[in-house]
Amino acid sequence: MSSSELSAIELCYATPSAGMHPSHTLPLKLRAIAGSGFKLAEIAFPDLEAYAAQNHPGYQKLDNAGRGDIDLLCEVAREIKALCVELGIKVLAMHPFSEFEGYTDEKKREDGFDRAQSWFKVLAALDCQMLQVGSSDDPETSGDLDVIARDLRQLADEAAAMVPPIRIAYEMWAWGVHVNTWEGTWEVCKLVDRPNFGLCFDTFQICARAYVDPASPPNVLPSASAHLAASLENLTRSVPPEKIFYLQISDGSRKVAADTLRENAQGLPPLYAWSNAWRPLPLLDGFRGFLPVVDVVEAVWRTGWRGPWSYEVFYEVDMAKQDRDIPARWTGSARESHRMIMQDLEKRGLLHGA
Repeated sequence: MSSSELSAIELCYATPSAGMHPSHTLPLKLRAIAGSGFKLAEIAFPDLEAYAAQNHPGYQKLDNAGRGDIDLLCEVAREIKALCVELGIKVLAMHPFSEFEGYTDEKKREDGFDRAQSWFKVLAALDCQMLQVGSSDDPETSGDLDVIARDLRQLADEAAAMVPPIRIAYEMWAWGVHVNTWEGTWEVCKLVDRPNFGLCFDTFQICARAYVDPASPPNVLPSASAHLAASLENLTRSVPPEKIFYLQISDGSRKVAADTLRENAQGLPPLYAWSNAWRPLPLLDGFRGFLPVVDVVEAVWRTGWRGPWSYEVFYEVDMAKQDRDIPARWTGSARESHRMIMQDLEKRGLLHGA
């Protein structure tokens, strides 16, 4: 990694990672993101809808078919776009578009595409050209990769027809029912075979399957280091850099017991519960983070990829507090985490000519 490559890294921060309390409004989060020097932001669809509901009592959220107060939501999205222009930041992606692919029930399939069209309208209002799709966690979907790829191919084609065109970034969710590894998303990506369809890699999600015991997080797999190293070597060797649309970065915390995650009140899969509340910034003290995040970053970098790095972290015990300083504190800490990741990469010989 040369000094010019280092300075050219585009840094992004995700809005749901800037606070979890209702007082942490979307504008407050975006101002904190910009104030900490980030030029890109991922906007969570729930954050946008929460802001619409706060400012327009009676706002009707979009349902699984994209029905609801779409015109009002687009109006709010245009307000947020204007704020982003004022702050000097660009919306990299909107997320999470989920439980979409693999339905054999034609009504559910049709509803998914109708929902996508509504989201496309919101993306246009935000001046955002990327939609992140998480691999489905609905057990009613088909595990046939050809069926999954068929739906995502059609989604990519409809996205490409938008003005301006939209790219689809497919992310493995470690608790996905059929596609839950980076290898799975790459197989689907090859089957979709569209230039505007690529991957979002995530350090937490990759480690949650290749390093951690998925049935009992945060416990690690036997021979976890060797298992992850083989997986990452395959990633570096297999995935062309142009098919990696961006990288999300977070760690996993050991501050929660496996039993607590298995018995969570929401009845979620343990990995999902861990992801929602125990994903801190990497390399910082106090979180008991332990995932080999920098190993994943290095593997992705060695593909030749030079795309955006987005910090997407969730640490509920702090983020959910009613404290208006939380957005600035977390976005500021992300810059320190990034600096430490860079130092680690330099020690590994990836930084030359600085």
